[in-house]
Amino acid sequence: MRRGFTLIELLVVIAIIAILAAILFPVFAQAREKARQTACLSNTKQIALGLNMYVQDYDETFFNLPWPGPGGYDGQTPSLRVFWTEALMPYIKNQDIFRCPSMGDAFHTGTYNYPAVNYVVNYGLNEPILGRQNWMRTDPNYSGPVPMNLPALDRPAEVGLIADSTRHYVFGSFICWEDPDRDGKQEGYWCSSDYEKRTCSNGDWYYGYPRHFEGINVVYADGHAGFSGKRARSSTNNNQWGCFFYARVKVWTR
Repeated sequence: MRRGFTLIELLVVIAIIAILAAILFPVFAQAREKARQTACLSNTKQIALGLNMYVQDYDETFFNLPWPGPGGYDGQTPSLRVFWTEALMPYIKNQDIFRCPSMGDAFHTGTYNYPAVNYVVNYGLNEPILGRQNWMRTDPNYSGPVPMNLPALDRPAEVGLIADSTRHYVFGSFICWEDPDRDGKQEGYWCSSDYEKRTCSNGDWYYGYPRHFEGINVVYADGHAGFSGKRARSSTNNNQWGCFFYARVKVWTR
């Protein structure tokens, strides 16, 4: 006579399956995100290569695009006439490189007839070097944006130029400003922000969360790309907006 499973035995099996699922599903999710992080790093390496070729073609001078701002682009702003990806596209030749695999469907592609905005951009610029520099200088003789050149950077291997970012309207590509000085003589840092987590509790739009395992992928001024992980918080009052500092990348030139 064949004996079937009892109710208790079935419940035990179901409980074991549930426990295994609870253990393994986060592991699978982390593995997927790790793969996306690796793909994003590959993107930033391609961007770094394109930027390096651009700089060599223009006598070691970086492009300077004072509008619309340093962050990523969502494809929805009709006033946008020029974007940094347009400068690098002849060297990269692949619009998908500018989209981070971890961003999901938070952005829209847009339909505007401008040369560089019909695709989504999830990476942003180091504003003191590649963005609107006219308000970042204290020199009274300085009257407008001037392209920065590579020899002007003391430690180019430490200075981030392009990194994971939010939409273009956010003030700063890597999001939080740690050092209030704007004269370029002191070290400052920005943090990356995940668009879907961009609003902190009682927060300010300068602040955000990192996109990949508490860190961001960064293109550095010397032409290499790498991952910048979570760092220790500074002694400044950096939680006044209800958020925390995460990955930090140097943005000042000195």
